[in-house]
Amino acid sequence: MMGTHQNKGETTIMNRTILYLTRKKGKSITLFILIFLISIFVTTSLALIYTTNQVSRFMRESVGARIEIRQLPRQRFMDGEESTEVFELPPLTEAIINQIIAMSGIDGHNAYSRGIATAYGLIFRRGINSSELDNMGSIRGVSDSLMLADFRDDRLSLVAGRHIAAEDKNVIMISETLAMENNLTIGDILELHPAAIGVNEEGKVENTLDESVPSIEAKVIGIYAEEEVQIGTAFRPAAGIVSNQMFADHSTMTSLGLAYLGEYEAVTFYVNDPSELPRIVNEIWHMGYLDWDYFFMQHDDGDYMRISSDLQTTQNLIMVLLVAIGIVSAIILALILILRMRGRIHEVGILLSVGISKKQILGGFLLEIAIIAMFAFTGSYAISSLITPTLKHGLLADLPTLADLAQLQFQPMPLLMYSFVYLLILVVILTTAYSTTRIVIRLKPKEILSKMS
Repeated sequence: MMGTHQNKGETTIMNRTILYLTRKKGKSITLFILIFLISIFVTTSLALIYTTNQVSRFMRESVGARIEIRQLPRQRFMDGEESTEVFELPPLTEAIINQIIAMSGIDGHNAYSRGIATAYGLIFRRGINSSELDNMGSIRGVSDSLMLADFRDDRLSLVAGRHIAAEDKNVIMISETLAMENNLTIGDILELHPAAIGVNEEGKVENTLDESVPSIEAKVIGIYAEEEVQIGTAFRPAAGIVSNQMFADHSTMTSLGLAYLGEYEAVTFYVNDPSELPRIVNEIWHMGYLDWDYFFMQHDDGDYMRISSDLQTTQNLIMVLLVAIGIVSAIILALILILRMRGRIHEVGILLSVGISKKQILGGFLLEIAIIAMFAFTGSYAISSLITPTLKHGLLADLPTLADLAQLQFQPMPLLMYSFVYLLILVVILTTAYSTTRIVIRLKPKEILSKMS
């Protein structure tokens, strides 16, 4: 019997709720519009924050943060009048490199040395100040050519063959220009000789080393192309022209006498999380294995800090607007609900007089608002899904350009997150409605009658 009475009461509440919503369309639409606008702003703001978090996470995973340590220029130590001998700088050794590699956050390194070399039968490009003997190019010994900044920053690109790896011996990479002008292909063997730049009596650049110096045979395993046109090549010596640049393994460099085993001029360390870069730089600076009178360190976070700062500023601005408008919206909502309830004092008095409990009346009022809110949430989800991509592109358009950002497939904010946001908004709305409704519901019948009069 009690169950039947309870079901009847619930049916009565639902019927009364639907009746009120259909008969008082103006008031229902006003409340719908308010909740609809609040929902759109909240969900769109959170969707933009979700997008900026994706960008930040993508940057930390893809931006090539790096630290380079190199010897200071020798000329710095040879400017005094008493400096008549060639000053030998202390090298970067394997032991020092291994100490740095052991630090957390470093996921790779590339040690290298530089020199000048020529190759028997190979014709290099020359400038207008080159003599016939200026037939040479720069050569760089590397641990892993793929990790070089030239390739990571797309200044050079591999067009044939493969990159040089740490285990390679007696291999070389040359430019596409040299390969085409000398009819070279992958697998060809070059006889390399060390070279040195000098100036003859006519003021022309020439190679000051003869063919009696050590030589070594190296196999061409890779051919690269220049993605940027070098300016002013006509006025450069042959070794200063990018297309004359060669890459080799460290074994080749030591065999040519251009480097010593286990000693390097510079090394680049790659950091897997650019946000960790300041910490790692600080640790290297204070590790005590390097004399900073002879070395310098530079680092590149791939614009991470600048972009991350811009993203954080944008997120903070969105959060400030979200909180400010949220507070204003809550105040407006509370005022509307208070006015709404004051206009229904007569209705509350009648319902109480016919024996409907305050609990049922309160449940009916909250059910009205919940139904309106559900329709508002449905509409706001559709609108938010449409306008968020446009706002997202406008937001990212103001950030510094990232070459890899186009690869990021932005994921929309999950439906579960939308549901949680709507649930939170509904709780806030119903709490506000409950508080304002209680103002009238808690009145005694005599007080309601006096207010009615």
